[in-house]
Amino acid sequence: MTLEELIYKRIAESAAAEQLASHNGAPAVFFGPAPTDTDPGWAGAEQYPRISYAIDTRANPERQTAGNIYLDVWCLDSGTAPEAVEPSIRAALCDVIMAPQEQPPYSLAWVTSETFEATKQLDKSARVIGVTVTFDLYALPQQETTDPDPILAMNAFTNRWSDAVTVIGSDRMGEYTEPSDEHPAAYFRLANYHRAQETNTVIWMEGVLVGHLIAPTYAGRQRWLKALADELATRGEVEMLDTSPMFIRGLEVDGSLDPLTAGQMRLAIRWGILRRPKFAHKLNHINTNYNYNP
Repeated sequence: MTLEELIYKRIAESAAAEQLASHNGAPAVFFGPAPTDTDPGWAGAEQYPRISYAIDTRANPERQTAGNIYLDVWCLDSGTAPEAVEPSIRAALCDVIMAPQEQPPYSLAWVTSETFEATKQLDKSARVIGVTVTFDLYALPQQETTDPDPILAMNAFTNRWSDAVTVIGSDRMGEYTEPSDEHPAAYFRLANYHRAQETNTVIWMEGVLVGHLIAPTYAGRQRWLKALADELATRGEVEMLDTSPMFIRGLEVDGSLDPLTAGQMRLAIRWGILRRPKFAHKLNHINTNYNYNP
């Protein structure tokens, strides 16, 4: 499914769908503008409440894509109030990671809910009221690169450390993953790195690895962050794929930071790249002359 289809399915299967009108036998949820009031899909029945939404994406050099989702809840002032539908929408779309086909996973964060008024198309005396719900959209793209890879090492370490944590980019994920305080999700990315030292056998690299611990409540995130930080501080290193160590030279956790944007954990790391032996080119067509007299 595409991201648009996953959002539709999520709303159509939520508690909000029970409060919506029906169009062609399905909940009145539309990607883009809603059909006109004369559309035969309404079958002459009530056309409100209904929902329309749009996705505005933009490039982000660090996270591939980001953007906003604008979702409008349309109601008649004589019927169900938009404020009665809006909480169910937020509950359905927040605290869930959606995994579209051939795209990175996405997660939404609620930003604002603003009311509006309009007039009904065929009955100008009927007043339409509604609320525009805005969400920030964040991509969680694959971060693994080439061996030796700090992200691959950190993902594998977290998998071994706790089966309760879903590691984004490593674990197999379905269309929807709902992190909880008991089963959170973790996402790691390499913010920056540089060559720090060079020896005859090893090139030492240093960088900053950022960890995002995703759970619905602050208390739940803090509990898992503390447990992971304690484990890393005690070990002091993480084993990489080639069994070499990735040293933890600094560790900083700020639970007040947003888990989807900044990430709450920062690790100052150091790892080595073994020098490959230089290839000795074979000498061809060698001639010798033992009769040489100077």
